[in-house]
Parts: sequence; C-alpha cells; structure tokens
Amino acid sequence: MDEGSKTRGLIAVLALMLLACSPGAAKCACSGGSGGASYNFLGDSAMDINMDSYDEFARSYSPQSSVRTSLQTTAVETAAESKLSLDLSDKSHVDLTLKNVGGEYSGNGIITRVNGTEQAKATGILSGQKLSLNLVALSGASYKFNLAREGNTILGDYSENGPLGKNLTGIANGKWLA
Repeated sequence: MDEGSKTRGLIAVLALMLLACSPGAAKCACSGGSGGASYNFLGDSAMDINMDSYDEFARSYSPQSSVRTSLQTTAVETAAESKLSLDLSDKSHVDLTLKNVGGEYSGNGIITRVNGTEQAKATGILSGQKLSLNLVALSGASYKFNLAREGNTILGDYSENGPLGKNLTGIANGKWLA
C-alpha cells in the first residue's frame, strides 16, 4: 500500500466523521427530528417510514379477545355475588363464592390442599381496595387474609391457625371477579 492510498483512506475516515458530527446528523434518524414515531434511514426522505398510527394498526388487526375486560364487567364492590380464587404459598388453593351485603362479604367455598379438599366458610369486609377476610375450614383450621385489590388481581398475606395448634404464614394471590 503506497503513501497516497493511506492518505485517501485517512481522508475518507475524516470525511465520515465530519458527516456524522454535522448538524444534519445530529437529528435522530429514528424520529425525523419531530419527536414522532417514524424511521428515517440516514436522513433520506425516500426511506421515511411514518409509524405515528402504529397503535391504531395494531388495534385494528389484532384478534379480539373473548375475555371480558374490567371495563365491561360489574365492579366487585357493587356486585351482589363474586368469585374469589386464591393460590396460597403452601401450595393450597381457595375458591369462594362471596355475597356482598352493604360492603360486608360472606360465603362458602373449598380449600384444596395436597392431602385433599374441604368445605370452608368466609366472612370479610372491603375497605377501599383492601379486603380483610376470615376463613374457617370444616377441619377447624382458620385463616386470616389481608389482601389488596387492583382490578381483578388480588394479593396479600395470610396466617393459618391449624386445629392442632400449627401456625403458618404466607402469601396469597389470585383473581376476584364479579
């Protein structure tokens, strides 16, 4: 490689650096400088792909879900009856049907544990987004839940007092639907 080739190569690199640092290159190629959602390849307007209405495209062409959203369902706090389903950290599962009378809840359901299923009765109160729930199983085990609700999701802690004096604490999470 001769001295002239090295000089031309160096000049080409410097020219690219100057172009990259120019005011035209300072505009983001991905926004066209306007702050909108578009992609403008190296500032070439022929390659400008406007994506301002991408979210409308996605809404128009995405499949419609058969699941009802929380905006379409009755709010739990105003429904006469609701379903509460909880997974407990001890691998147990609770399914309850709750009746609402003036913000106080009562109902029946089942607790499914590793060693079987049993009937249970529940009472509770909803204050804002917080549900305090007491549950008593036929075996004599009692549970105290302190749950917080956001939409249909419910999460919180619980304590279990077993019939033989065994006490456990854990996390409960699940869904509460009207």
